[in-house]
Amino acid sequence: MEVLRYVLPHLAAGCIAGAVAAIALVAANVGSIRDLGMQTEGGWIAWALLTFGFVITFGSVAIGRAIIALGVDQD
Repeated sequence: MEVLRYVLPHLAAGCIAGAVAAIALVAANVGSIRDLGMQTEGGWIAWALLTFGFVITFGSVAIGRAIIALGVDQD
């Protein structure tokens, strides 16, 4: 239980950061990704998959960083 209380906030922060990064990419139209999504019929599916991929990746990195930081002294 103690491990979950330590890992879940890091997971949540990573997932939020991933969602914000994906939304920022679409909003800034980097590489014309927004234009491409607007021109296709199922563009929202591509954006959902992009966001899901970012959420999974950023969440995993945040958990990994939290676990690796367990062995570091907080002096």
